[in-house]
Amino acid sequence: MKSALITVLKSPVLHFIPLGTIAFAAYSHLKPPDRETIQVTTQTIDALIQQQESITQHPVSPEGRQSIVDSHIEDEILLLEAYKRGFDKNDYRIRKRLLNIMRTSLSEVIPEPSAAQLRAFYQADKERYLTSPSRTFEQVYFSFASNEQPADPDAYIRQLEKTDDISKLGEFSPLGNRFNKTPFERTAATFGKPFSKIVFDLPLDQWHGPVESFRGIHYVRVTGTHKPELPPFEEMESYLRTDYLMLKSRESQQRKVDDLRKNYKVVVEGK
Repeated sequence: MKSALITVLKSPVLHFIPLGTIAFAAYSHLKPPDRETIQVTTQTIDALIQQQESITQHPVSPEGRQSIVDSHIEDEILLLEAYKRGFDKNDYRIRKRLLNIMRTSLSEVIPEPSAAQLRAFYQADKERYLTSPSRTFEQVYFSFASNEQPADPDAYIRQLEKTDDISKLGEFSPLGNRFNKTPFERTAATFGKPFSKIVFDLPLDQWHGPVESFRGIHYVRVTGTHKPELPPFEEMESYLRTDYLMLKSRESQQRKVDDLRKNYKVVVEGK
């Protein structure tokens, strides 16, 4: 029995077992990792060449074809490396771009609404489409460099109160003398915010001045104050159609995002 054991221990096969184990472990540790495959299909190459030819209006040479393929492979390598390094997660601009692409991919074609649907849409959210409070006012204009500016503003206001046609007074203004139902924001955009604040605080049917804007010097009379109004459907129809399609598209996207959310467990710290 003892001699048989010694014979087995001296067997060359037994000696190769640990050596093989060591060699396999070393190979597994030292071998290069499996490389990721970048596959460039003929469809991709044809599309890239067609795109290049549409830009240059010239056929692509064999050398140009190889250059296009090499450039595409380089782009793919850099993209894969960017993903591995988390640039798509850490760079705000890239993240925003990917989010926009993803939301666009979830979009679907929304059927054109009928007139009845648009009317119902308009009536259901009337508050959203109310106009801003506005003023109707008249103005007599003088440039900052004008030599015609009244020396006595009070006397000039008395003259204005007696005048039926103010278009013949002051200097020519390309904006005109009368502004009908003009909201605060538009008045501010035209003359400046300080001017707009004064106009919206003035009492009705009284000339006031001089009032300065970034355009020049003005004498102003407010002839009408207007509360928010709902424009006629006919005036809003084109805008409503765009608004309707945008809203329905967002609703469609949200439904799909909600479905995708079911695939994830969301943990919000602090809640």
